[in-house]
Amino acid sequence: MELGSCISRIIHRDSTLTNIIIRPTCITSCSNYEPDESDDVDSIDAEENSINEHIYFLNGKFSGSREWFANVGVMISKLPNLAQLTFDGLNIHASELERFWGEIFTSASLTTLIYTNMNLEHWEGGVDPPNLKSILFQRCTNIPNDIGYILHEDQISITKLQFDECSFVNTNSMKEIVAFATELALLPSITSFCFTSCSFDHVQKMCLIQCLREERDNPDNLQIRVW
Repeated sequence: MELGSCISRIIHRDSTLTNIIIRPTCITSCSNYEPDESDDVDSIDAEENSINEHIYFLNGKFSGSREWFANVGVMISKLPNLAQLTFDGLNIHASELERFWGEIFTSASLTTLIYTNMNLEHWEGGVDPPNLKSILFQRCTNIPNDIGYILHEDQISITKLQFDECSFVNTNSMKEIVAFATELALLPSITSFCFTSCSFDHVQKMCLIQCLREERDNPDNLQIRVW
């Protein structure tokens, strides 16, 4: 469900909300947010870290501002059964989302992240939900050559990393492919790498597979698919 159409469910920590998609249209929709009358609470009614407290702060901030989205991020992180978040076409450097990213990634239920149709130039990660298992990059461009190092610094323990129809920064030469694979090998918890229709020619694909296996202590437990 898109973020703009489920704000009320997020506010009230709907246990049936398991999948949220966030697109640029959602950002616009949230900028026009108006609270329901039932969500008009006073600060005196708001216990610390309660639904009422978050409603109070949400209603007190300018809709669509950086502070407002940060509060929405906190609310999303409190959803008890949220398993998947999809970011579709977002500007990762948008000022209004500056604090939002850090707040949502404290979610304890989140297991899957999907980045689709995004330009990830100068992406710095910050992906560290404690129970995250897989990340999918779909039709993304300018993915950093050192993405393995970036995810390693986030200290995550994902088991699957997938790239579909993606392009990468600085992976044109064999030396750059080796560096790219070496960084990915910094993620020992991963048991499955998948590259589908990405910007590699046949020779680069073979080099990538070989390097990923050579850099792992136990390559027999590693599944690599490069299509």
